Amino acid sequence: MSTESPWLLIFYQAPSEPSALRVSVWRALKQLGAVKLRDGLYFLPDQPVCRGKLDDLRSRVHAGGGTAITMTAQGSSPENAACLDTLFAKARAEDYRQVAKSALKFVAHVGREVEEGDYRFAEVDALEEELEKVRRQFERATGRDYLKSPAREDAAHAVADAAASMGRYLELAYRREAEPDETARPVKAPAGTRGGGR
Repeated sequence: MSTESPWLLIFYQAPSEPSALRVSVWRALKQLGAVKLRDGLYFLPDQPVCRGKLDDLRSRVHAGGGTAITMTAQGSSPENAACLDTLFAKARAEDYRQVAKSALKFVAHVGREVEEGDYRFAEVDALEEELEKVRRQFERATGRDYLKSPAREDAAHAVADAAASMGRYLELAYRREAEPDETARPVKAPAGTRGGGR
C-alpha cells in the first residue's frame, strides 16, 4: 500500500460503566482484524466492507453514550506508509500462525489416538468437532485478510494436513469396526465332548 492508498481509522471513547459497551466494541474490532495504534484508536484497510462495519460500530458507540469518529489516513512518507503496512501484515501473519498451531495440535491429537488404538465413536465425534474448530478459525482469519497475506498459504496447507489426518483416522476406525471381533467368535468344544450334559 502506497502513501496514496489510505487506511480507515476509528477513534472512540466509551463510558467506563457499564463495561459491556467497551467490551463489545473491542471484540467487534478484533473480529474485524482492526489493528490497535493506541487506546481507542484502530485502523483497517480502506475497503467497502471495512467502511460499512466501522460506520455501524460508530453508531453503536454513540447509541451507548460514547463518542466515535471514523476517518481516512495515509502515511505522510513512504516510511510511514510502510510502518502501517507492516503492522497490519504482522497481525494477519499472527492470525495464520495461530491457525497452523491449532492444526498441528490436532494432527498430534490424532496421532496419539492412533497409537493408543482408540477408535471409539465418541472419540471420532470429539475429533471431528475439534477439526471443525480449526476450520472455523481459518475461515475467521481469511475473513480478516483483506490484503491477501502470504502467510495464508502455509496455514491452508496446515489445515489440509489436519483434514487428511482425520481422513486416515476415520479409515482406520472403519476398518477396525469391520474386522471380525475375535472375542465374539463361538468357542469350539474340545474333541470328544458333547454339549448339553450327559
